[in-house]
Amino acid sequence: MRGLGPGLAVRRLLPLRLPPRPQRPPGPRLSSRPTVAGALDRAMDELLRRAVPATPVYELREKTPAPAEGQCADFVSFYGGLTEVAERAELLSRLAQGFGVDHGQVAEQSAGVLQLREQPREAAVLLQAEDRLRYALVPRYRGLFHHISKLDGGVRFLVQLRADLIEAQALKLVEGPHVREMNGVLKGMLTEWFSSGFLNLERVTWHSPCEVLQKISESEAVHPVKNWMDIKQRVGPYRRCYFFSHCSTPEEPLVVLHVALTSDISSNIQQGDTGRPGPNFHDARKVYTSKALGSCKPESWDGEVKPATWLLGKDADCARGQLPAPSPPSAAAMSNWRKDHLGASSSEPLKVIIIGNGPSGICLSYLLSGYTPYVKPDAVHPHPLLQRKLSEAPGVSILDQDLDYLSEGLEGRCQSPVALLFDALLRPDTDFGGNTESVLTWKLQKERAIPHVVLGRNLPGGAWHSIEGSMVTLSQGQWMGLPDLEVKDWMRRKRRGLRNSRATAGDIAHYYRDYVNKKGLAQSFVSGAVVTAVEWGIPEPSGSGAQDPSPLFQVSGFLTAEDQSQQPFSLCAHNVVLATGTSDSPARLGIPGETLPFVHHELSALEVAIRAGTVTPDSDPVLIIGAGLSAADAVLYARHYNIPVIHAFRRPVDDPGLVFNQLPKMLYPEYHKVHQMMREQSILSPSPYEGYRSLPEHQLLLFKEDRQALFQDPQGLHKVFGLSLVLVLIGSHPDLSFLPGAGAHLAVDPDQPLSAKRNPIDVEPFTYQSTQREGLYAVGPLAGDNFVRFVQGGALAVASSLLRKEARKPP
Repeated sequence: MRGLGPGLAVRRLLPLRLPPRPQRPPGPRLSSRPTVAGALDRAMDELLRRAVPATPVYELREKTPAPAEGQCADFVSFYGGLTEVAERAELLSRLAQGFGVDHGQVAEQSAGVLQLREQPREAAVLLQAEDRLRYALVPRYRGLFHHISKLDGGVRFLVQLRADLIEAQALKLVEGPHVREMNGVLKGMLTEWFSSGFLNLERVTWHSPCEVLQKISESEAVHPVKNWMDIKQRVGPYRRCYFFSHCSTPEEPLVVLHVALTSDISSNIQQGDTGRPGPNFHDARKVYTSKALGSCKPESWDGEVKPATWLLGKDADCARGQLPAPSPPSAAAMSNWRKDHLGASSSEPLKVIIIGNGPSGICLSYLLSGYTPYVKPDAVHPHPLLQRKLSEAPGVSILDQDLDYLSEGLEGRCQSPVALLFDALLRPDTDFGGNTESVLTWKLQKERAIPHVVLGRNLPGGAWHSIEGSMVTLSQGQWMGLPDLEVKDWMRRKRRGLRNSRATAGDIAHYYRDYVNKKGLAQSFVSGAVVTAVEWGIPEPSGSGAQDPSPLFQVSGFLTAEDQSQQPFSLCAHNVVLATGTSDSPARLGIPGETLPFVHHELSALEVAIRAGTVTPDSDPVLIIGAGLSAADAVLYARHYNIPVIHAFRRPVDDPGLVFNQLPKMLYPEYHKVHQMMREQSILSPSPYEGYRSLPEHQLLLFKEDRQALFQDPQGLHKVFGLSLVLVLIGSHPDLSFLPGAGAHLAVDPDQPLSAKRNPIDVEPFTYQSTQREGLYAVGPLAGDNFVRFVQGGALAVASSLLRKEARKPP
């Protein structure tokens, strides 16, 4: 997937605007006027000479820069201007015959391979000669197709180009082995790009765009759609309809799946809940809207198509991250829940309360539930110093070893030594591109479990359920996994796939929720719980005169019941772990008019506005403020729907502090595309990106009630823009309002605002216990660990600390 351009890294890609094609009868077809035909021939030859990149010599193949984007764009523009099928066929024929394989080079390299086989040479020399031969066998036009795929709408263009090629072959306008070879090369490229791992799964409802419903209605061939009421029944309450689309052709159904809801999949799979015969589990309709894709569908789609079982029944909405609202226990059942699951009476303090049910809270709950990490007896860690230390205590759990000693000397992308240690044990050489398995094995030892409760506003997974499901993760998908259940294995079982080694937010949210269930942690989780106050003090002496010297925390809040009523609760615990993350409170500009109704601080506001039709391509521009990844996501989302955008940010485009300047281009092409738009808009006029305008180094002064924004540019001049919607996406802050003083005194610098990146909670490095309050812990972004792969080290440190506390208590 690397190198295929931004269109294959995210699902949002602007359609390429080609001139509409008039209806034309088949037949010949170039102009009979010699002067016009001659001019067209010369124009075609000149275009191909400039547009098709020359093949670099073998030794410089990795160092030769890519051709300018304009060269490929010229080919696309010229091709789109040809209105006659014969003219397009002629251009494709010239491309196939004149820019294919260099047969002289192939003969020369073949002779070299044969000569080396007859002589006793090292294997490396022969392999290099064979690699040279493979390189010589790549036709030049493949490079053109490859670079076109990087353009906005490029893959869509190539699909249409192959459709034209197939049509021209059927009309006998182009023939010969060269054309058939080019058709096969293009087919192979499209087959790779349209593999199932690159497809997006969308659910169709009665509220889906009418265009999608119409396309499905027109394309359904197995059971034709009779009328609108017929299709409404297929997407109604007792059926589910999904379609796979490709990121380059959004809202174009490639494969349509009709699924009936059943209460028992195994025994009632042929009939829906209504009693009427419904589509069975294997009934997946194949709908291909382009002739160019009809002969290059993925091999895995041949025969029966069996969608994953989690698409059926109540979990159907999980396919796109649309999870149902949490249904927590009522407050009246809290004491019974405590007694049943924690073995504690309503008045007895809990051992641990974890506030937050994201990846940090889930991982800590896993460790506190008795799952204990040991080093595999035959494992050899690639880090020699760490391997020597691990071999000194064979058979001793990592939780019982000296984390300070084990983590000494480790280096990586995190400042926390314990985070580096746990990550090195789980993913030994991932930073070096290796795939060595974890050196840990996990044993469930219930006698080591510490009773605890995890309070969260959302379902297990925390803020991941609030992110638009199709967004891809910044980190690699394998780095989002939790102990003893790799993401790639989970996704394989769910028949999902990674995109450019990254996963979608919807898949990750489902993974975390599934992880809690699979590991038997659900009994400790309470969803829909909002904590409003945490107070601490020394517990009162008991009747026997004995007193537990540890502090006692009182956690108060309310539960949102199924009827949306709020039921108060109050729990006491000896230890409290803060695992709330940092996405609770969006950062604000603090300027006049920021509270006006058209100013928002979340990307979801744009989604709602587009869905409601209040923002359309004909509306005034949407103002997006910010130069981070959230702002880039908003730009991509708006561009997907052709919404005009004004993108404003305070920093220069080339500021090294911008996150775009720190991300590898090959791994994050969609974000570098946004960065390119930001840069080229600021130096070129008119903009090469229609409907997008960037305002670098502009300061926003105020918003007006008539939907206008006042800016000050770098020269001090004022500018006014009319807007339809404003998204202020400049980061977020943790919401610790439930702590005394909002937790400001707990930060590394109490005089500065609490910030995950600049001023986190001050914790002990090997226990993650607050330096200011005994028994109070912080993990995840609150402690400065901002990536999922490193938050797990904090959970390891907390679990080790709590187990040591339990061991010190007298019987």
